[in-house]
Amino acid sequence: MAVPPQVYNLGNTCKRFLFSAELIGMLTLTIFENELTILIGIRLLIETIAAGYFYLQCSDSTGEPVVEQEDHELSQLSFSNQRGDDEQFESLTPDRNECQECKIIQSYRTKHCSKCQKCIPKYDHHCFWIGGCVGELNHRMYWLFLFFQCLLCFDGLFQFNKQFAYYSTYDEEFGNDEYKYQYFIILLIAATSFGFGIFTGVLLLYHTMLILTGKTTWEHTKREKISYLNFYPRYYHPYNYGYIQNIKLTFFHKGIQSHWIPPPKDQIKEQCDIFDNKYYSCC
Repeated sequence: MAVPPQVYNLGNTCKRFLFSAELIGMLTLTIFENELTILIGIRLLIETIAAGYFYLQCSDSTGEPVVEQEDHELSQLSFSNQRGDDEQFESLTPDRNECQECKIIQSYRTKHCSKCQKCIPKYDHHCFWIGGCVGELNHRMYWLFLFFQCLLCFDGLFQFNKQFAYYSTYDEEFGNDEYKYQYFIILLIAATSFGFGIFTGVLLLYHTMLILTGKTTWEHTKREKISYLNFYPRYYHPYNYGYIQNIKLTFFHKGIQSHWIPPPKDQIKEQCDIFDNKYYSCC
């Protein structure tokens, strides 16, 4: 199912704005090239290209939900443990939800996005900047975009600071204010770089924490509203497989979606990590 035109158009507007801001910053640094070397220019260009590439790659490539109700792995999963014909049965695993919009039984970790009007596997959040959702197959691209965008912003900010110091020294030596225009341009774009750097830096740290703990933004912020998580103890996350395995599942999935089958309730083990445990939580 295609993304609605209004969501797609908003994403395109954000792309044009972001690329235009970065292009203006690069051209400004090229004009004020007093202390810039060709190696610094090449480095900034590589960072810009990398950020742009991963930004485009993470747009609307979340994957499609698994709709086969008789999937082999899911068919092997016992949703309940019957204890006799006339006795109550005890559920060992959470039930899956049915999407009323898409008319499918959702696999675990799937959520319907009202903006994109489709179900998103391993739904993280809807991002208007990319014109779509962040999900299982594009979460790694989103993280890499944040990494290179943050690197570009602070690297550019450092170079703008060097240019500002150069013109300030020149004015002090010759006792005039003929570089006020350069000051204004440098300060304006440096402030923009700083703002984008802080914004993407916070997101980068947050999504790094999510990846290390095997969570998504939706699962971390809306846990009390998610039925398959409320089924388990408060400080237990059924898809936290340890730092190394969580990283592998995010960055090395080879474009293949996972079947997020939760463990039976009677087989769970106590978890404890530095971000979220029964003693304290970082968020």
